[in-house]
Amino acid sequence: MGSMTFMSQATPPMLRMLNVLLLPGARTRQDPDAAFEKLLAEAQRGHRPLGAKDLAAVEPLRLLLRAHAANPHLSAFGWTTVQGGIRDRLRNRTIVRDIQAKHPEVKEQPITAPVFVIGLPRTGTTFTYNLIARSPGSRGPLLWEMLNLGLPVQDPAERRRIAERTTKRLSFMDRLSPDWSQVHPLIATSEEEDFFLRDHSEMHTTSSTVPEYRRYLEGADLTDDFVLLREALQVMSFGQEPRRWILKHPANLWRIPEILRAFPDARFVWTHRAPGKALASGCSMSEVLRNMHYKPGTVDLEAIGAEWLAMLSEGVDRALTQRDQLDDGVLVDVSYSDLVEEPAKVMRGVFDSLGMAWTETDDANLAAAQDRPHHKGHKYTLERYGLDEFQVAAAFAGYRLPSVLS
Repeated sequence: MGSMTFMSQATPPMLRMLNVLLLPGARTRQDPDAAFEKLLAEAQRGHRPLGAKDLAAVEPLRLLLRAHAANPHLSAFGWTTVQGGIRDRLRNRTIVRDIQAKHPEVKEQPITAPVFVIGLPRTGTTFTYNLIARSPGSRGPLLWEMLNLGLPVQDPAERRRIAERTTKRLSFMDRLSPDWSQVHPLIATSEEEDFFLRDHSEMHTTSSTVPEYRRYLEGADLTDDFVLLREALQVMSFGQEPRRWILKHPANLWRIPEILRAFPDARFVWTHRAPGKALASGCSMSEVLRNMHYKPGTVDLEAIGAEWLAMLSEGVDRALTQRDQLDDGVLVDVSYSDLVEEPAKVMRGVFDSLGMAWTETDDANLAAAQDRPHHKGHKYTLERYGLDEFQVAAAFAGYRLPSVLS
């Protein structure tokens, strides 16, 4: 693109202090392979070591760390944070393997006909996801469960303690960036995206530009990643009465074949909306995260726009090709405009397509969702990121929005 547009925003005092305190530790980015080995050792501490197959499977996370280390704009806090994210994913795999070794029967825990709510950001995915996940007989993974992966906690008091501890941990983000709670509020006791249980996603590029990792994902088969998700869900529900798992993450949209290899009986609900809103929202989220993770004055807004335009348009093109290979009834379409106009009618239709009964509980959940306050502070435009509607229309030329309300 042409001239770069940099974001200049006052850095919160706490973030400035953290960057100073963490500066000595940032020297480890000079040797990202050594840093990765240290993260791997930390993740396995107190658990059975990973076997050769798993060690090979986590190598792309090493690539991700190298890509972050190569970004000259990443701050000391940013480097610390991306390492923490990779450590969490290494720990997830280690915990799953450790539990499988101690309780081999966990591999028999049924995961039947899970539903993946797919769609670009700001297309009604969260609204749709929450209604399906909170229906009797269904469930979505709660954020505190994913951030503290392990066998189900039976004691209600202990569950509350873990959730409260997780809430305190998450509140740190709000203190570092007042804008974050307007973009994607993280609620420990609420359903969240399966991103927290898996290794890979294009969304790793949100907080830092990592072109080498993006190139890896373009040709990667992430079946192993979704098998790991299945195994984590088995751990989280082990010994409990089976409920239908409901899952969501934007980048799942263009991973339908890999999902079906890991979950052969999976169903999909694809929410649709004109992509300009989704694109601007994703750019805004990336801007807020990069303000936290980058050195002051180095956030390039036009670069964010170019990255997200390519990522979402290429992803949608892949998803359109993939959906053509699906059997009838595997995927349900939801129009955002229909969902806004007649949410009860649309969602009853979705439930019927999924073989789910609509109950009084679902009526109550719908009323509660409609009453939920919206985050009006999150405002975004395409133009802020060097984009316009003509570019968006050209990039998404093959995407035709369905209207399924009848």
